[in-house]
Amino acid sequence: MLPEIVYLTQLDTGTRIALPLTPEKVSDKREGNFISYNILNVGEVKIPNGEKLAQFSWNGILPGVSMLGMGIVSLFDWKPPRVMIGILDGWKKNRKKLRLLVTGTAINHDVYIQNFTVTHEYFDRAEYSISFVQAKDILIKTTDEADGKTDGGSLDERPASAAAAASTQATGKTYTVKPGDTLWSISKKYLGNGSRYSEIYNSNKAVIGSNPNLIKPGQVLTIPG
Repeated sequence: MLPEIVYLTQLDTGTRIALPLTPEKVSDKREGNFISYNILNVGEVKIPNGEKLAQFSWNGILPGVSMLGMGIVSLFDWKPPRVMIGILDGWKKNRKKLRLLVTGTAINHDVYIQNFTVTHEYFDRAEYSISFVQAKDILIKTTDEADGKTDGGSLDERPASAAAAASTQATGKTYTVKPGDTLWSISKKYLGNGSRYSEIYNSNKAVIGSNPNLIKPGQVLTIPG
């Protein structure tokens, strides 16, 4: 069984990082209730309905060169601790909206970094604590819109219309993957909504393979209508 991977993607640019050392547990807090996902040995995951904004947090290690030969660090995803700290700290300070995805679990949300603290720094590694709060767009309506008196369509209908228009424009097109691309960023550009990435994946499984998180530069993808 492959280990679960924690991905963080900056939604406005598609920049993505993966934690080279997966934390053992991620806590999900909703209205005072904690759900712990043992993401190194995932079983059935259930999320209660009707919850408000979720908060996710964990403590982890950003490994240095000395840990690369221990067999517990993903070499493909590894970056020096200071580089990772700079990325995470920048996302927090600039209030960047991110997509938090933990493969093999139900955690797949838009989030903001609520807190990021480096708790200890050693010779070439760093221990850290991080927490996120779920990001949700706030729907604001005028009194007439709330009462259904406008024929212009409610605000929550307009993004769907924009996405449909973008989808129509992209019908029958192909796209060649470039370095740094993700299905999320491609979906946002051509379908108007990054969360529709699964539509592109389902149309290109033969090209991408079994893991939608691993697309390669040079692959030619069909953009669905």
